[in-house]
Amino acid sequence: MENNQIIEALQQSKLFSQLDINDLQEISKKAKVRQFFANDIIVWQGQPSASLFLILNGIVAVKNIIGKQEHLLAYLMPGNSFGEVGILENRPRSATVSALSEVDVLVIQRDDFLSILQKHSIVAIELARILGEYLMQSNRRMNSGKRETKFVLILNTESEVGSTGLGTLLAEKLLNFHKKPTAYMEYPTPWRALKGHQLSPGATVYHHEAGYDILLPQAESYLPVSTQVTLLLDQIMTNYDNVIIQVQDYFDEGLEGMLKHAGQVIILAPPTADGLRKTRAIRTQIKNRVRTEDTAVITVINRSKAEYKDLPIEETPDFEIPFVEEFPGFDIENRNRSEIPEAVDKVVTGFMERLERTNSIGIFIPTTTEAHKKANTQPQIDKTMGFMAERFGGATCKVAKGVWHSEKLGLIGEVVYIVHSYITQADMNRYLDEVVDFIKELKMELSQEAMALEVNNKLTLI
Repeated sequence: MENNQIIEALQQSKLFSQLDINDLQEISKKAKVRQFFANDIIVWQGQPSASLFLILNGIVAVKNIIGKQEHLLAYLMPGNSFGEVGILENRPRSATVSALSEVDVLVIQRDDFLSILQKHSIVAIELARILGEYLMQSNRRMNSGKRETKFVLILNTESEVGSTGLGTLLAEKLLNFHKKPTAYMEYPTPWRALKGHQLSPGATVYHHEAGYDILLPQAESYLPVSTQVTLLLDQIMTNYDNVIIQVQDYFDEGLEGMLKHAGQVIILAPPTADGLRKTRAIRTQIKNRVRTEDTAVITVINRSKAEYKDLPIEETPDFEIPFVEEFPGFDIENRNRSEIPEAVDKVVTGFMERLERTNSIGIFIPTTTEAHKKANTQPQIDKTMGFMAERFGGATCKVAKGVWHSEKLGLIGEVVYIVHSYITQADMNRYLDEVVDFIKELKMELSQEAMALEVNNKLTLI
């Protein structure tokens, strides 16, 4: 691998992304590239922690071995690193890491990594932040026992787009589906969620007749906003399995804190040019603040007004709520469950089910064989659709234009088909190795040098 490719890989890593080019060139001279084949062991549990690994390409599995049992802890993708904790604590490896596919990693020896931390405080700060996130997640799991809270944020592009009604309907559906404690709240003015409801003086929780709670926490105004939100989330996520928070103002310290914990973010907008523009802006801001493998961003267009019914839009959202004659949108005042029209309810049920599928997999099917010969690959597309649907309950296919670099032929542009599925974490853990094996079969069928796999918006080559 050329030195400029190593520098580019360092720039894609969260640890080193804020360093300038001169610093990256210096670090690249200390790093070595190693390659592993599928099923190779990269590090063994119990070995000395002698180096840091940064994944350049491929997928690795992190496992803890107890006796003869293997427990899958995580899959790591390009841009992820491992080995930091062992180096800092000077302890043996706490897990075994193996290659699920062909894997390229950048290796930095322990002494060199410690020297980098001493010389570049920004790297040490970023490492502390990453480890702090791990610790915070661990503490929350310990405080809540085995509770894994489903935390959904709803952001609306304007005030009268139906986000309160959507949020409370979603709370009701999640409660009915999971049969577990569910809460709805609005931030930063929680009382707005009480339209049409009466609350006892001093109460901080309204128990809705549908079974979920509407939260009205009392702010401790003397505390910084970030501290207020941290304390609030700790309390909420200790007591509820499903949490839906509708945010009325964007990107203050409170929302920054919430985004760190949100598994899903729903952006709700009308089908207007301004609504779509704001949706794009919000989506960009969110993706700059979250780990895409941890947080799914879902766009929903609400055509609740007659003037929105047939308004054309250039982009395809994840979901569209249709206009229904004589239906007052998502007005929750005196709302009865039976008043939600079937057409609307079907859409809400659809993206409620999507909330259960927090991971995504995409397989890229080329339209060539042997890298440059045009071919009909519809049989492979159909085969992939069936493979994905059988394991994940469904799949979609879309056309895109792809450009990639062939070692033999240079830069190649072609039409590709992307077969995509949203999946649960359990299905990810169960089937990802089968997906990799399936892609290897396709690669042989189509005589390709490599094929692309996208997992949680991270692209790797098989």
